[in-house]
This record gives sequence, C-alpha cells and structure tokens, in this order.
Amino acid sequence: MSTHLVGLDIGGSHTRGVLFRDDTPVRGARSGSANVQNVGTAAAESALESVLAELHAPSGTPVLAGAGGVDTAHDAARLAGLIRHAGRLETSTPVRAVHDTRLILAAGGHTAGIALIAGTGSVAWGVDPSGHEVRCGGWGYLLGDEGSGWWIGREAVRCVLRRSQHTGATAPGCDRAASSARREEDLLTRAVLEHAGVAEPTDLIGAFHEHPDRTHWAGLARAVCDLAGRGDPAARELVSASARHLADLVLTVAEGMNEPLPVVVGGGLTGTVVGRSVREILQEHGLSVTLLDREPVLGAPLLARSTAG
Repeated sequence: MSTHLVGLDIGGSHTRGVLFRDDTPVRGARSGSANVQNVGTAAAESALESVLAELHAPSGTPVLAGAGGVDTAHDAARLAGLIRHAGRLETSTPVRAVHDTRLILAAGGHTAGIALIAGTGSVAWGVDPSGHEVRCGGWGYLLGDEGSGWWIGREAVRCVLRRSQHTGATAPGCDRAASSARREEDLLTRAVLEHAGVAEPTDLIGAFHEHPDRTHWAGLARAVCDLAGRGDPAARELVSASARHLADLVLTVAEGMNEPLPVVVGGGLTGTVVGRSVREILQEHGLSVTLLDREPVLGAPLLARSTAG
C-alpha cells in the first residue's frame, strides 16, 4: 500500500511544497513566504493555502513542515494549526512543524550532524546520535542573522552611505556630473542604487526605512556576490565578513557537540562565493562540509522516518 507525505519548506522568501508517495516526489508547488515572522498571519495562510491546494494530497496525508522561527513547542503548535486551517485538513490528519535546519540536515542525507542555513536569515543547529542538540543564531534580523542575505544587503547599503560621506558625493552643491562619474567607477554603489530604485546614496536612507522588507534587501546579496567574483574590493570584503560570521555559527555549535559531525549548508547563499568560502573555513577546522545542491524539502521523508514516534 502506498504511503503519502506532504513536505513543506517555509523560508524567508518563499514556501516550497512537495507531495511524496513512498518517498518519491510526485507533485510540487511554490508560493510566497508563509513565515508569520516575515509576512504576517494573513499572508502566511494565503501562501499555505495556495501550496496545499496545488499539491492536492489525498485526504489524511501527514504534513511535515520546516520553518524558521519554530523555536518552542508553542511555535510548532501555532504553525501546525495555521497549516491545518489553511489546508482545511481533518483534525485526525497528522501535522508536524519543526525548525527548518532539520530539513537541511535530512536533505543532506544525515540524521545526525550540523545544519547551517545561509539564506535570508542565518542559524546553525546540530544534533548527535544520542539526541543532544546545540544551536547558535536564528534570533531574527533585529537581533542577529549575521552573515545572511539580509545582512549582506544591509551592510552593502551602509557601505555605500559611508562612501558617499567620505567622498562628499552627496554634499549640497556638489557637481552632480562628477558624482555620477564616480559612481560609474563604483560598481557596488551602482548596484545598490539600481536595486533600491533611487538616484542618490542619501535616498537610500528613506528607501530602507520606509520599505524594510527583508526579502527585498536580501536580494542584494546576489549582486554583491557577483561583484566579489569579479574582484570588486568592497564586495569581496562584505562576502568575506559574511562567510566568517556564518562559519562562526557552525564552529560554536561544533564546540558544544561531543564528537565531530558532518556539516550541511543550505539556503540561498549556498551556491555562491559565500557558501564556498564557508566550506573552506570549516574544512580548515577539520570539518566535513556538504553544500546542499538539492531542495531542503526533499529531506522530509528521511526526517519523518527518523523522528517517527
């Protein structure tokens, strides 16, 4: 008899759902973020409703969801309730919510190890074969998320603002033609201004405070990584700092474990120069590192089996 499972990966930028039959993906769906910390309850419920409707799972199919911000039993119960309501699921349908690091680790083929999320936010979590757990980061953008896509975007904006003050490019009465010429040479400034849709560095202040959307500003990380790959000094400095922050999260978790464990890195920065730099740093510390090249939600069947009961 076939068994079904719905896996959900609820990230800071989007929600990915997969319907599995006997551990094999048979249908997928994608929508906006359903993380209530990012988009609010109404938008989260709408995203979940869209994904679950598109998956069209058989009645009673268990749901396993991984999401950032599931730090307590209350958080897990709240998300499970939201999923149940959005999907109009029967009360007897099993719905379980866990922190999304668990999906990352399972997608890497491990039930014990250290997972690092390097995406819109950042967090590291580890579990050993005995069930001992250690976590570092994951405090959200107001308190942490160092090294994340959001962090890179914010730091890129700050870098451009500092540069404009040092060069006097935005001082009253300055020669705008000269300022424009300088920005043509300053690739990072040009990339940030284009992303923000503004003309002058000082315009970034209002743009950032009036629209502090994490997903939007995290989108700057890709441009910064591209510039770093082309040798831009400012971008390379940002990327290097990001990698150090992310590696420190993993090393802190590793220090709290009783034995060396494999590391799986997932999230939007994984396939960039940031992810590769993180791997190099961790390998220098003797850790085995996998940069996840598959969607985290594909770890749902292994996670469901390993945590059954």
